[in-house]
Amino acid sequence: MPEFEPEQIAQFIASVVSTEHVRDGNVLTLPELGYRIEVGGVLEHDNTFVEVLIGVGDPEWGGYAWDRSVGVSRNGSHPIGEAVLAWTHYVLPLFIALRKPDHPLTGVVYREAVPGGEILAGPVVTRNFSGLPADFEDKVAANPPTVVVAEWLATGGQLPERPTWLYTTCSRVAGIEAEEVVINNSEVTEHFPGFADELDWGEGNGTVKSWALLHSKPDYLN
Repeated sequence: MPEFEPEQIAQFIASVVSTEHVRDGNVLTLPELGYRIEVGGVLEHDNTFVEVLIGVGDPEWGGYAWDRSVGVSRNGSHPIGEAVLAWTHYVLPLFIALRKPDHPLTGVVYREAVPGGEILAGPVVTRNFSGLPADFEDKVAANPPTVVVAEWLATGGQLPERPTWLYTTCSRVAGIEAEEVVINNSEVTEHFPGFADELDWGEGNGTVKSWALLHSKPDYLN
């Protein structure tokens, strides 16, 4: 598989986003949205499966919201390209919705009002390795594990000024289930027991990943 440097991946993201940008190496600045996007390294599992580290954030937040975007080759496509396309479809629209709710890319974003703020959630990615129940994807889409965690967070009192970035990953492989909760780049799974109890894997194997932003209303149109 040909290697791609972070600078090249950043340029690819710029071409996909199609908005005003300034690129400095592996960092994109999007003046219209007030964000920076940074591309980290690429973890290559094999010629068809990679993970690309991509962060997005406002400099005033003091850091980035990082995601390991998975890319799997489809019919000969490049897995890095698939990872970038996935990130721009599932993750970036949440941040755009925070600043420009009517932007065309925000059509995939689910919005849920909570006390003092709002949850912005992206589509759920389900990979069916084998034998998942026929209605599995529909049930997960109706109650994504990440939204469950965000709802629990929203009951904890006043929301912080900085939006809370979170994602969850759940899997069942060879009969073994695993779960992960990441909030503001920190793995905090042990603090959210039961968040994925509604997942009914049956006898199947697969993975579920979903993303969300939890923000207070003053953050909505910064």
